[in-house]
Amino acid sequence: MREDRLTRRQLGALLWGIMVSPMIRQAPGGAVTAAGRGVWLSALLSLPAAALLGVLMGALLASRSPGEGLGERLCRDLGPGAGRIAAGLWAVWFVFYGGFVLRAGADRFVSAVYPESEPWVFMGVMLALALMAGLGRLRVLGRCAMLVSPALGLVFVLVFLSCGKNMDSANLLPLTSRDAAGALSGLLRLMSALAVGAEAGFLAGKTEPGRLHGTFAAAFLGQAALGLALCVTTVGTFGPAMTERMNYPFFVMIRSIRIPNLLERVEALVAAQWVAADFLLLSALLHSASGAAALALRGPGPSPRPAVVWGCAALMGLWGWLCAPTALDLGRLGVGVVAPGHAALVFAVLPVCVLIGRLRRRGRG
Repeated sequence: MREDRLTRRQLGALLWGIMVSPMIRQAPGGAVTAAGRGVWLSALLSLPAAALLGVLMGALLASRSPGEGLGERLCRDLGPGAGRIAAGLWAVWFVFYGGFVLRAGADRFVSAVYPESEPWVFMGVMLALALMAGLGRLRVLGRCAMLVSPALGLVFVLVFLSCGKNMDSANLLPLTSRDAAGALSGLLRLMSALAVGAEAGFLAGKTEPGRLHGTFAAAFLGQAALGLALCVTTVGTFGPAMTERMNYPFFVMIRSIRIPNLLERVEALVAAQWVAADFLLLSALLHSASGAAALALRGPGPSPRPAVVWGCAALMGLWGWLCAPTALDLGRLGVGVVAPGHAALVFAVLPVCVLIGRLRRRGRG
């Protein structure tokens, strides 16, 4: 049987693809609430921050042993007991976030495309597809990402080129001191989307040997560039006040796009591409959740058993069904828990774990 291992290119495509959905939720929607007219400045600042985060993630995984990802690194640095507790914490978070992704994807599809449909239909189909991917080889998901991510990129380029005629520079400039000050708050919202890619370091154990600095940095920079384009075009079209009031401003913007002799309406194409991005994200979360759960239950070792994958998928489905009875509850959950949770785990908990591991190594030395 061939080894189930991602190439660095496949990991990069997967990293970029899984950050598309959280980035569209934050850029400009979540970020414009914090930054106002200065949201494009937040997105501009995210470019160097994304590059730095990629380099740091590569450095964190630079000394990985064969088969060692972020979870195994935590177990090695923190010791068997604390490492398994940390892996369990991330497993719970991945399941929690997976349920949110299920519910949010269904709500978006119902609101934007099929307003008369029930969300549980889309949730069930997406969960079944992700379960098949979660039970299968990660390398197959990597190959899927190599097809989906470039296609997503081309669709976005097509959309952004078509939006220029509807933009008004008065919606972006001039910036007041209040707008500039809010740019840092908007930056935190955008970085919470990039944190989703950092959490995918749990998949690095199934990536071919070699440095991952460039892989993470390129994926994060590409995603930050997407966030910048989303903020500029959407806020440039509607202005910050109207953008803030919309649930899905990007979809509202693309409904007016017509491409003669090619496409009459492009929102159906973009919606289908966003579903593909949700599939990549949910499948990666299921792989990460089952891997982290297996680490928490028995420590580093073989790949998780199918029962663990099934259990994680069932919990994701249950939480997706219960987490948000209404779209308003879903929005509150995303703003109040999901975005701060990503930021806290990657920018606070993970550095503390790394610091503890370094102190332990010095103590043993």
